[in-house]
Amino acid sequence: MQQDYLPRQMEVYYKEGEVEHKLKLDHDTIIIDNETYKPTRSEWEIFWDELEEIGIWDWEEEYQACSLVEDYYWQITLLTNSINLYTQGCNSYPVRLVKGELVSALDEFFQAVENLCGWRIM
Repeated sequence: MQQDYLPRQMEVYYKEGEVEHKLKLDHDTIIIDNETYKPTRSEWEIFWDELEEIGIWDWEEEYQACSLVEDYYWQITLLTNSINLYTQGCNSYPVRLVKGELVSALDEFFQAVENLCGWRIM
């Protein structure tokens, strides 16, 4: 049975040059590259609060910047019982205003993932 605090699906992909990282949720266990971690309910609740704070549900479907080379590519799929997110980017990412400065919301998302399971994607 799916717990109400678990996403129905969660996948994160990041590629920079030849380096690739993949995260996937399998029931209640996060698989990162070839490592696993099972967050507690409390860790999930903190994760959801962090995602709300960075405004992830308002992100665009696609972020792109013109470039002759693909420096980095990322993709996030996050499906819950009430809302779904499919977003990706190539050489670009969402930003938000924090205390008068633009910050990378993508970096904040990666920090939230690290807080959830101890894994830093970049």
